[in-house]
Amino acid sequence: MPYVSDLLRSGARITVNLLAGPPDAAPLTSVTAVETLEGLKDAPSGALTVVTGRALNAAAYQMDIAIRTAADRGLPALVLIGSGPLPITTTRLAERARLAVLSTEAGCDVAEVVLWLDQTIRGEAADTLAQAQAALGILREQRDSDGDPAELLERVGAALGHTLTITEAAGEEPAGEPIWVAGRRHGTVIGPPDDAVRLVLPAVAAAIGRLKEAALARETAPGQTRSDILTELIVAERVQAGLLADRARMLGLAVDDVHIVIWMTSERPAGADPGELTEQRRLFDTLALHTHQFEHPPGESWNLARLAADIVVVGTARTEIMQGRAHQMIASLREAMAGEHPGMVPRFGIGTARRGIDGLRESAMEARAAAEIAVRSRASVHVFDATGINRVLAAIAGTPLSRRVIDDLLAPLDELGPVRAATAIETLGAYLDARGSLKGAAVRLRLHPNAVNYRIRRIVERLDADLTDPDISFALHLACRVRLSD
Repeated sequence: MPYVSDLLRSGARITVNLLAGPPDAAPLTSVTAVETLEGLKDAPSGALTVVTGRALNAAAYQMDIAIRTAADRGLPALVLIGSGPLPITTTRLAERARLAVLSTEAGCDVAEVVLWLDQTIRGEAADTLAQAQAALGILREQRDSDGDPAELLERVGAALGHTLTITEAAGEEPAGEPIWVAGRRHGTVIGPPDDAVRLVLPAVAAAIGRLKEAALARETAPGQTRSDILTELIVAERVQAGLLADRARMLGLAVDDVHIVIWMTSERPAGADPGELTEQRRLFDTLALHTHQFEHPPGESWNLARLAADIVVVGTARTEIMQGRAHQMIASLREAMAGEHPGMVPRFGIGTARRGIDGLRESAMEARAAAEIAVRSRASVHVFDATGINRVLAAIAGTPLSRRVIDDLLAPLDELGPVRAATAIETLGAYLDARGSLKGAAVRLRLHPNAVNYRIRRIVERLDADLTDPDISFALHLACRVRLSD
């Protein structure tokens, strides 16, 4: 049985370089291929494993995890396509695990690499190799992104002498290879347990994935452009928003219809870690694809926009769009995230359905304020009540200037410490809610009126405020309501 050192010998048909690990730690008995570094967890034990996706831009921590996973699976060697020098931590891990890490040229034919490795390790019969080479030749000819996957599958099957099919089943299939489109699995290519089929199946799945992804890109390209214009509409000044209306209409965005906005945010603020930023982009791509496929009645549409680490989902309908549809969309988004991003803990806010560009912006403002409340209260979804007063309070609290004014008004009470300040603000708010009635405040607070009187006198002294002044009373009342809504 050959070793890695045999693959490195001079005169080999494919050029491979040893990046880390010993070249003769374990014999090579078989070869397999995975699409991504994460796919190593499913590689069969003892197999030389080719990572068919480009691992060149993988972060150091991702490479370290890949080495540990490969070692745990008992893999003798990894082949990375187009990878340069490894991080020093990855090199040391590979040496300790006695795992050989190889690389090939970035522009090589991945299918040909897998075929050559398998031929070198197993010594396939001439007819099997001839069938596989013929099938790979058909795949190499497939340069046109407008090709039909079914037609390609039929041609490759004819070259192999076997029928290949695509199944949507999520489970493992014999001699099956998953088809990946925009980072998500879209079926599996399956065929009979034949050596030639087994050799070319990864290349077939990759080719079909490219065709499907190109078709999807053509479908969703207008949606991606609408995403950009939606972002501008939400964040632009009101005058600029009006100027953007014609551009939005030309892109097929029905800005004059009724809109309901869902604002999705996370408890954790966006960081500068490249891995985290990549995950945010991948999350947006996942939800954009899912929203594009979300079933909706005629006259209704859904679009996404991205603002920093938050994602905004806009539902639009000609006449009206009910809040229940927003809840259905949230449930659908949660299902998509559970499968693709299981560690994600999103919080959602829903705005009121409103018409036109101004209505879109108002619904977005409400949804953002509601999402912030959902984060503070650790609720899954927050929706404002029908009275509208809480929406007004949230809008006030959402502006930095208003928040500073409120904090300045209540600063003397905040100096008492979190617990005593909260009690004082609750007492003052109840007193002002009761229009200055000690008995009314006592009922709200479940205290004796004398206790409320004592507290109010101490609060007034600390604030140095005249509660008989309507302006001062109104400002403090508003500040208490906003703070209590937090």
